[in-house]
Amino acid sequence: MKIGILYPRSGAHPEMMPDFIDGIKTALHDELKNDSIKLISESVGFGGVEKEVYEKAEKLLILEGADILVAFIDLRVLELLKPLFYTSGKLVLMVNAGANYPQNWVPQPNILTLSLQHGFLCWLTGKWAGQPGKKNAAMATTFYDGGYLHISAIVRSFMKSGGKITYNFVNNQKYDDAFDINQLTGFLSGDKDTDSLLCIFDSLPGSLLYSRLNAFEGAGKLNLFVSPMMLEPKALEGIGVGFKFLISGHIPWHAGLENNANRIFIDSYSRQTKRSPSVFSLLGWEAALIVQQVMVLVNDQYEDGADLAGKLSEVSINSPRGEMKLDTDANYFLAPIVKCTISPNSGNLSFESMETPLEEWSAFKEDRIEGVVSGWTNTYLSY
Repeated sequence: MKIGILYPRSGAHPEMMPDFIDGIKTALHDELKNDSIKLISESVGFGGVEKEVYEKAEKLLILEGADILVAFIDLRVLELLKPLFYTSGKLVLMVNAGANYPQNWVPQPNILTLSLQHGFLCWLTGKWAGQPGKKNAAMATTFYDGGYLHISAIVRSFMKSGGKITYNFVNNQKYDDAFDINQLTGFLSGDKDTDSLLCIFDSLPGSLLYSRLNAFEGAGKLNLFVSPMMLEPKALEGIGVGFKFLISGHIPWHAGLENNANRIFIDSYSRQTKRSPSVFSLLGWEAALIVQQVMVLVNDQYEDGADLAGKLSEVSINSPRGEMKLDTDANYFLAPIVKCTISPNSGNLSFESMETPLEEWSAFKEDRIEGVVSGWTNTYLSY
């Protein structure tokens, strides 16, 4: 079997692609003992130039003859690639953080999606923020993060729960010592009825937000409902000692999950790479598990990607997140999620693994965004 891999690069997360590729290699060669799979790869830069992505995908599928394509690309680029994917007939596994999600959830027969479910996790966090007694919130994000739909997910869910957005703050500064939130804290000082923040930040600006917010004299009254990257270790470095606010949110995976598949993943990846695994390593590992499952289900017959997708829908995959299954209504892989809180002053993240709430997943898919949607085309976290 020959696997084609499309991958973007990232200035903000230079570890992203090494972790992703090493996750695939470690799972295939160390854990699954499968050395019969050949990996061929192409970089697509930041993943935002559609013509470049198309040409690299075409090279892997047509010229190199990849049996399966694993494409770490954003949903916005997919539309241009669909004719190529249909023509090839091969199975395509689209991988990303899930910050964008479809306006039309009609599944594509030979295209499956494996993501970190950031959009859906923000949807759940928005509903959490709209609980009784938590009806006023300010929205805070960055210029970069604001170009993806996870910001729509958290706001729409919050408002459907009866919440009201009282202020919008978008930081457009560099992520350095000049980063400030003066406009946000100025609003909070004058509005005593807003005690919640909906926050969508990547890990580095998230760390800066925590640091700046902790210096705000009114921080003790605040409840932060945050996006998944704000609960990553790099982001939590910014909360410091004796921080004053409550942090709540959801993440796709935590290293402390107590299941055998997670222990194997962490031990194997750490031993082979001498690095701690990340969410990007997780995506690579899971992609390899899916590829391995295809080999188990068929005998060297990889031409019909739609047939392979159908076979995958009948099995579950033992992921480090927990049992992972394919939602055939959307061709999205679903896995357990992790609900998190960090109490003031503690610095300790408390987490609880839970099965994907299917009722909420259905509500998320049914809440379609109408009209024209603008935003970045480059893959989320690749900037």
